[in-house]
Amino acid sequence: MLIRIVPLGEIEDSLLTAIKEALEETLNARCKLLEKTPLPDSAFNRWRRQFDAEKILDFLYDTGKIKFIDKSIPTLAITKEDIYYNGLNFVFGLEDPAGCCIISIARLDPRFYGEPKGFSVLIERAVKEAVHEIGHFLGLDHCPDRFCVMSFSPSVDDVDRKSRDFCKNCKVKLATKGINIE
Repeated sequence: MLIRIVPLGEIEDSLLTAIKEALEETLNARCKLLEKTPLPDSAFNRWRRQFDAEKILDFLYDTGKIKFIDKSIPTLAITKEDIYYNGLNFVFGLEDPAGCCIISIARLDPRFYGEPKGFSVLIERAVKEAVHEIGHFLGLDHCPDRFCVMSFSPSVDDVDRKSRDFCKNCKVKLATKGINIE
């Protein structure tokens, strides 16, 4: 499987490389980093001081920043900015069935919670959320297994609890679709 990664806004190359390598290992996939793309001003909600994830995805489609020649290839947008969706206070990520998903590392960063910088913790959380959104792209729903990467994570504690891997049941569901993660 190939995964395209689109960095949105200012994001460190070392962070992108670490996420890319961890995704390749976890999903047995090849990841291609695309060029950095600025976030659209139109997606910023000044009142909330957050970006609307849906508007970011629309921007990527509308401007042709992401060429969806083959919608069977997942595209993962990554931003450092805080994002929200449809009335929720925030989201760690969002998947669009058209082929693109987005994750924000803002609330995955330990510094957001006043904790010391933890690069390895940030990478682990980001990979879990990226795999989760790609799992949605691959047709998986939220999983009731709290340790499965596809479990719903309304808080960073939930992200920390779950694994970066799919549970046995989710692996079976993927296998029935012809997708082998191992």
